[in-house]
Amino acid sequence: MFPSVQEPDEVKEIERKRVIRQINPHFIFNALAAIRVMTKIDANMAYDLIYDFSKYMKTVFQSLTYWGNIPIKEEIVNVISYTNLEKVKFGNNITICLDIEETDFVIPPLSVQPLVENAIVHGLKKGGRKGTVWIRSRETSSEYLVQIEDDGIGFDIAAYRRRLIEESMKYGGLQRVKYQMERQISGGVEIKSIVGQGTVVTLHIPKIPKQNNRRGGDGHEHKSYIGR
Repeated sequence: MFPSVQEPDEVKEIERKRVIRQINPHFIFNALAAIRVMTKIDANMAYDLIYDFSKYMKTVFQSLTYWGNIPIKEEIVNVISYTNLEKVKFGNNITICLDIEETDFVIPPLSVQPLVENAIVHGLKKGGRKGTVWIRSRETSSEYLVQIEDDGIGFDIAAYRRRLIEESMKYGGLQRVKYQMERQISGGVEIKSIVGQGTVVTLHIPKIPKQNNRRGGDGHEHKSYIGR
C-alpha cells in the first residue's frame, strides 16, 4: 500500500489525468480474455494470472491518489506482473531478461512499466517477430541507472520529437515518465534508438543522502540533472 503524501489539489489532478491516460483498455480486455481462456486450459496458471492482473491494477489505481516514490523492487514486481500477462498473448515470441544489480533506491511508480510496454507493443509487436526486452539496474558514483532495451524495430528519434511538437503529444507513456522523473526526483530520461535494430531507454536517478532515501520521496533535496 502506498503511503499518503500531501500535494496541492491542482498537482494531484494533473497526475490523476496522466495516470488515467496511461491505462490501456485494450490491455485490460486482452488480459481478462487470456485469463478466461486459461481457466479451461490450466487452472493453476489462471490462478497466477489473476494475481498478476490484480497486482498490476492495484498499482495503477493507487497511483491515482499517491504522489511520491517507491522502492525499485516494487516497480520491478509490477513490471513482472505486467509481462506475465503479456507473455500469455505473445508466448515465446517475447523474452524478458532481468539484470538487476542494484535495488537500494526509489523511483516514481509506473515509471518502468510503461517503457517495458512500449518496448513490447511498439518495438517487438509492430515488427511481427520474436524479440527480447532487457531490464537492468546499475549504480555509478553519482546516480542509479535503470535501462530498458529491446531488439525491435526502433524508431527515428528526430521524427518522434517533431511529432511531439506538431501534435502536442504530451501524455504518451514516455512523456509521462519523463515528467515524473524530472518533477519527482530531479532525474532524467535518455533515449537511443536505431531503426531496424532496437531502442534503449535509460532512467537517470540522482543519488540522495542515505537518511532521505526513503519511501515517499517528499521533501528531498535532489541533485540537479543535466539533460543529455
